[in-house]
Amino acid sequence: MAEKSPKIILLKGNGGITINNEMMELLTITLAHGCIGLPLKALYAENVYVVENRELFWEIHKQIKEKPCCFVHAIDGLDEEDLKRIKAQNVTFM
Repeated sequence: MAEKSPKIILLKGNGGITINNEMMELLTITLAHGCIGLPLKALYAENVYVVENRELFWEIHKQIKEKPCCFVHAIDGLDEEDLKRIKAQNVTFM
């Protein structure tokens, strides 16, 4: 069975993360572009919030001021296999 393509996720927040072996600072991206969309192969972050509702994803930074944090939204949702690709000290589902 062929390996399925990774899901595309939207990311925003503050603090440093590593996504697909690339380090990046989310605050710079969030302030400049609102969010970034990338395939989910591997995500390493301190605090991850998986936001299932897209409208909430766009407003979540107004509710949660924690630093550092990484907000994740997957247009087609995340399954168990996708969640195994996220490594974080804390993962919260919203």
